[in-house]
Amino acid sequence: MKFTSVPRETRAARRPRTAPRRAPALTRPRLVTAATDLFAEHGLHAVTSAQIAHRAGLATGTFYLYFADKLELFRAIVFETLSELRARQEAAGSRHASGSRAELEARTEEFLDFAEEKRALMRVLFARSGEAAGIAEEIAGVIAPAIERRYQALQAAGAMAREVHAGVAAQMRAASLVRVAAWWTEDPSRATRAEVARTLLRLDPGAPAPAANS
Repeated sequence: MKFTSVPRETRAARRPRTAPRRAPALTRPRLVTAATDLFAEHGLHAVTSAQIAHRAGLATGTFYLYFADKLELFRAIVFETLSELRARQEAAGSRHASGSRAELEARTEEFLDFAEEKRALMRVLFARSGEAAGIAEEIAGVIAPAIERRYQALQAAGAMAREVHAGVAAQMRAASLVRVAAWWTEDPSRATRAEVARTLLRLDPGAPAPAANS
């Protein structure tokens, strides 16, 4: 029986090509994780796209298959994280009556849970270094509308003073949450978790009065 050799190119063509199809789903999270760590360690401006790719164990050119530059990746990290935080707060609040103090307490506790679990990520999001000041404004812009809707609902129910402008109050609340997150995650020894939660609740213009025995 005569055996004929198969050209190398033909053998290669016959191999399964499943790995390349799986790669995009695996590569992007690696870049996001690497960038989050580097941004938290060194700040936005001190990190390069090449360093992010290297930390992720990828070639520099691979970075540009997913992101135009490090700022685009930074924005992706910010808004994906905000989306997760918002979903978690909505889930926590949904277990209580809308507009109740219990709902607000649950949302506040979930915010602090998230901050504690993901300190590096929160430092990236709410950095006070000024490197991402424009992003910080966008963050407040994303947070504020949901707060404004809650305030409007409370006013309609007679549970919040109508002389307070819901939009103004929401902007103030969003800005304060961003500021407190930055301040506390930089150094949690500045205040206990209970003190942060209590103060955030006390200063929320839409917070119902606490029970007499609390």
